[in-house]
Amino acid sequence: MKLELSKPVLRLLDEGLCSSSDVRDAISEAEQLSTPELLKKIRDAERLLGMVGESNRIKILLIFSKSQREMCVCELEAALKLPQPTISHHLSLLEQSDLLQRSKKGRWVFYKLKSSPIIDLLREVVLEGE
Repeated sequence: MKLELSKPVLRLLDEGLCSSSDVRDAISEAEQLSTPELLKKIRDAERLLGMVGESNRIKILLIFSKSQREMCVCELEAALKLPQPTISHHLSLLEQSDLLQRSKKGRWVFYKLKSSPIIDLLREVVLEGE
């Protein structure tokens, strides 16, 4: 099968900056990532990363990660100095993303962090091992 390559790729090949086998390997990897099963997982990852990709939600997750305990909405409201509806909205999105677990105690709503590699990644990137 003959590959149809773009002009920039052909120039890289001509200048010896990459090999045709490298290009074929990259094309093969991309094709393997395009199966329906993996495309669904990629879309799920995109959705999850989009949910986490907001500064207040990152702060919320890191607060939970550092405290390692269940917290009430009002505690986060005080900590972040944001209105309760804003905090509740962020918590709801994080719960939908399966990063938080919600429980009710009387009329109070509490959340706790679920285990996730995303949390480990955030701690590594933001807190650098704290």
